[in-house]
Amino acid sequence: MNKPLWLQTLSNWVLGEDPHLRRHVLLVLITLQPYAVSVGVILHSEYLNLLPHDMAQALIQASILTFLGVFVLVRSGWSQRFADPVLTFPHALVTIALCMAAYAQLGENRGNVMILIAQTIVLSMFRLKPIQVLMLGVFTVLTLCGCVMWMALDPSANYPASSGWTHFLVGGSTLLTLSLIGKWVSDIRVRIGRQARELQEAVDTVKQMATSDMLTGALNRRMMTELAENELRLIERSGSAMCIALIDIDHFKHVNDHYGHHAGDAVLRSMAQHAQGQIRQVDKFARWGGEEFLVMLPSISATEGMNAIERLRMSVAQLEIPGYPQLHVTFSAGVAQAKVGEALEHLIERADEALYEAKRQGRNRSLLAQTELKSPSATSASSSEAMT
Repeated sequence: MNKPLWLQTLSNWVLGEDPHLRRHVLLVLITLQPYAVSVGVILHSEYLNLLPHDMAQALIQASILTFLGVFVLVRSGWSQRFADPVLTFPHALVTIALCMAAYAQLGENRGNVMILIAQTIVLSMFRLKPIQVLMLGVFTVLTLCGCVMWMALDPSANYPASSGWTHFLVGGSTLLTLSLIGKWVSDIRVRIGRQARELQEAVDTVKQMATSDMLTGALNRRMMTELAENELRLIERSGSAMCIALIDIDHFKHVNDHYGHHAGDAVLRSMAQHAQGQIRQVDKFARWGGEEFLVMLPSISATEGMNAIERLRMSVAQLEIPGYPQLHVTFSAGVAQAKVGEALEHLIERADEALYEAKRQGRNRSLLAQTELKSPSATSASSSEAMT
């Protein structure tokens, strides 16, 4: 169900339109709940005359300014430069410092502050690194210790030292234990995240191996066959045009025999990388086998397909092979325009006939395939002549 326009506008104004920014702003807004509770505790303490009016207002203003400051830094996008755009660690440190300031002033309501500190640690551990969670716990215990010492030594605080140190031991040990549990949870979260990334990398590698040729980085034969058959089905429904070009590198055996297979691999890689940079984004380029490549050119006529392959052929003739400046690559190609209802095997056979005819005529050229296959005997004769 679509949101009303006014609600969508308000949402974009508060959260932003970028999905990552919206998520980060939402995480900041979650902290409104403990802020609201802390303000309620302060107001209640003021009502019970446990807290002077001026101190209550100062604590409330500090809480509001802290939240608004973090919200503005995150909502403006300024914090996106950091590893943690939500600013969880500094936000938690300031929040705990404010809670300790309130702890020193709230008298009988001090227990509520300890709960708010614990809630801050729990909320933070799902964003912080394990060492940061532990640092947060140590900071909490140290500030609590300092707060208890200050109140115990200050006669005006009217704070019984014996009960204060008992409060510190119980509350401090509880908060430290909570931070250790938070560190353990954070360790698990980090480990699961790392395993998830490793699993995704493994899936991506397997996917690449299943769809790409490992030497050239081009699509492999299986993937190209699937894409070409899908395109032929689309042609059958819509009647749009599509061409394929079967490309064969000229004198590739000579390269392997005289310069070695490393040179042959370099030629194949350079050819594939160059060709993929020359064709359109919608075109598909695959290693078909050995030194043969197949190019699929959707939504293009025979004349346009020939022009595209000719441009590619002339640019490849100027290609420099890294590490082998003496090598110059050319190719022969057969281009065939698909017919409605034509099987992929038949389309490739027509392109293959044109390719062998191009080789028979002297190589380094592109020819357009006939609309029908030649007789088997003529095809065999042309193939034998081209290979000699």
